[in-house]
Amino acid sequence: MRITTTLLLLYVLVLPAFAQSLSVTTAPWQPYIDENQGGKAANLFEQIMSQNNTAVEWQRQNYDLGFAQVVSGQKHASFPYFKTSERVQQVLFSRPVFQVTSHLYFNRQYQKSILINQLGDYRIGRVAGYSYGEQMDAWVSQGKIFINERQALQALLDNDIDYLPMTESVMNHMLNTQYSAQKLLILPVENIADHASLHLIASKTPKGEAIIDQVNRLIEQAASFKSLQLEPERLTKSPDLAVLNTSEGYPAIIAQTDLSGSPSYYSLANGTKALVVEWSLKMTAASKTDHIYQNMMEMSKVVILNGPLVGKEVYVKNMHIELQ
Repeated sequence: MRITTTLLLLYVLVLPAFAQSLSVTTAPWQPYIDENQGGKAANLFEQIMSQNNTAVEWQRQNYDLGFAQVVSGQKHASFPYFKTSERVQQVLFSRPVFQVTSHLYFNRQYQKSILINQLGDYRIGRVAGYSYGEQMDAWVSQGKIFINERQALQALLDNDIDYLPMTESVMNHMLNTQYSAQKLLILPVENIADHASLHLIASKTPKGEAIIDQVNRLIEQAASFKSLQLEPERLTKSPDLAVLNTSEGYPAIIAQTDLSGSPSYYSLANGTKALVVEWSLKMTAASKTDHIYQNMMEMSKVVILNGPLVGKEVYVKNMHIELQ
């Protein structure tokens, strides 16, 4: 009987450490939160909470609705949110979970640049229910509202708005994955950036206070682990993929290994695939004449991607290069 009682007591004492859970609302905000409530920030928060065996139960809910329900106490926690003085009056904020940088972006197809002291002269866009940090919010407070980032970016590409605030990694993720063909058109305005932290928010209730206390302790405990620090998503460069074709008067493609000295020469099959790694000067700089012969005869450096010479780095005449 004494053994049974002891075992039961141990079971009761140990069970909470392995059975805790925290319900948190969130919504897609890639690359931080994906459609299945995964993503960099969701994974980071799960790692932080795993330190005391707390399982995070994600519930999908739009950020403006999630915030409103936390304010009313109908929900106890939501993630992630920028911290502003207005929001602090309504909900509790955890310690910073991760840091981001936001920019004002413009489409260089229609604008050369945008000056901060002229922002009032332009058409502004912003996403419904989002804060980009207090400074950025002040700049775009009168902006046209879009339902999500994709609609807002499409408006910028379509010249329906002149500039758009967005978190750097969110913009880079969309340009890398959904708008790769237009990624070179979208640029951040120079010298305009907002560096801010993202937090878990909780209701101003005893339950919310307990959640914030727990989360803060675990964030502080995890601070020394570099693996629990998020790196921004970089804008990837699209490679200049090409097919090498013969040209009128040049029925064969001749490649050479060097531009000086005594190079070796290769014959390439028509239709050889290549990656352009260094364009010739006349392909990257303006010319004072419209005579194109010299431009076409100059050589650019490519890496061969198929055929018997795959992997070779050679020079070919520009006339043979057709971008894909």
